[in-house]
Amino acid sequence: MTLTTDWTKPGSFSAGRDPLGFQAASVRLYTSLVPGLTNVTNRLRYYSFYCWVVWQFEKIHHTTKEDKWVEFIRRCEAAIALACQIGDAPNALGMAGSEWWRYEAGDTTKKTFDLIAPTNRPGEDGQYLKAKYGNFGQFYTASMLEMGLIESASARVYAVSSTAGKALAAAVQEEHPKACALLLKAVEAGRISRADCETISEALHPSYLDSSSQEARLLKQFLQGSRADDPTAEARRISLRNVLAVVSDTKGEFDLRRELYVQSGSLGGPSQGVENLTRWRAYFLNEFCHIALEVWLNALVGVSNQVAEPTTVEALAASLAMLAVSDGNTSTENLAASMALKSLGEEHDLGAELLAAASVKKMPETSAVTGSTRLILSLWLRWREASQVRDELHRETVEGRSAEGVFRFLDLNSAENARLTVAKLIKKFVVSNHLTIAGQKLATGGRFTYRFTLDDGCLVDGEFGEYTYTQPRIANLLTFARDAHLVDEESGVITADGAEFLNAA
Repeated sequence: MTLTTDWTKPGSFSAGRDPLGFQAASVRLYTSLVPGLTNVTNRLRYYSFYCWVVWQFEKIHHTTKEDKWVEFIRRCEAAIALACQIGDAPNALGMAGSEWWRYEAGDTTKKTFDLIAPTNRPGEDGQYLKAKYGNFGQFYTASMLEMGLIESASARVYAVSSTAGKALAAAVQEEHPKACALLLKAVEAGRISRADCETISEALHPSYLDSSSQEARLLKQFLQGSRADDPTAEARRISLRNVLAVVSDTKGEFDLRRELYVQSGSLGGPSQGVENLTRWRAYFLNEFCHIALEVWLNALVGVSNQVAEPTTVEALAASLAMLAVSDGNTSTENLAASMALKSLGEEHDLGAELLAAASVKKMPETSAVTGSTRLILSLWLRWREASQVRDELHRETVEGRSAEGVFRFLDLNSAENARLTVAKLIKKFVVSNHLTIAGQKLATGGRFTYRFTLDDGCLVDGEFGEYTYTQPRIANLLTFARDAHLVDEESGVITADGAEFLNAA
């Protein structure tokens, strides 16, 4: 008989999105830069739609029973996603359930659609969305509570706020009464016709927001941070202005991440957003260091897999350091000076190359291993005296796991042999940090995220991973700017409304 005690029960395997613990600092940085939305709150008009849905539930059902709310919100979401797939599928990207409805909506012979079967088994397969509380509960609730559009009525049921939320809900109802009535009829009946879907889409599709409407005006107030009672307003307003400055400078062709790091053109001049831009730089520095270390993480796995027998961490780190540093005699300071990249743009571009190397499950090329050395040392040399950037990093660093932790380590080892410094850096920021983070995930969530483990001081069972940057919300902020007609959808050029907001005092 085999006995397995609870504490030895294996956890479910997960690839782990933050194997070195660096992304946590990145998330803390960008959360404060773009509050009020997330990486999955990806259409501006969902905010007004959800205010209307919450308001209608209050008016129709007069209850805080969770099962009634779950049924109502899931049917509303499924209905609007289906309607927009039928009305204009190419522009319905980012709507919860779009992929689920794609094939059924594409069958033009089908005239009526069931809303009950795709919504009544939350958590199971064959549903428009598995999440019990819908897209709203999983992704929008926290943001809408934060900015004061909704408030809690019970544990998982909500009410619209008396001011901003109700104003948005009323605008949707007053400007689109027919579409709203058709949607409510479909939710109650549990079915919807193709013709009704077309009418609803024409009125409520996220890409069809009428810039002259009251709904659009109120959504712009949120997006542009002009609501005095919104605690998320100021930070989002400044980030939006800086994003629009990039759009204005580059005439429709730009890499937003690159521009927010390099900060040329109007971003480089005097601006009320200097603090914001400094914090963006801190975010990108952390991302660059993170991706360089993840190249080393895969390289360490590759080196360990190449040896014939278990090898100590000390020996493996030294072996990898020999690949990372070709000159075995120079100091850390001198190596940094000899490898330093000339411009911020070159640093970004090297980071992009390393991102490509880290995103595949294989041993990185030697050029990527040495490229990681070059990027880390170049960043340290450029920014080590930049107290404002380092202060931003320091505030978001926990237990040394950030670019600031790497910079401090290099500060202390600037006069030491560069190869020995890199070997120690690998042991501390790759081996030790990974084992710590993976252990915490296993203990708290039952997720086995180890890319390697230790056995009697030897690194064993190495497995390559696929790594990427965090997604800092700026893509969705830009999508919101397009939805609000601040940036032209087709040309990518800033509109007159966008220029007016950008140039406002």
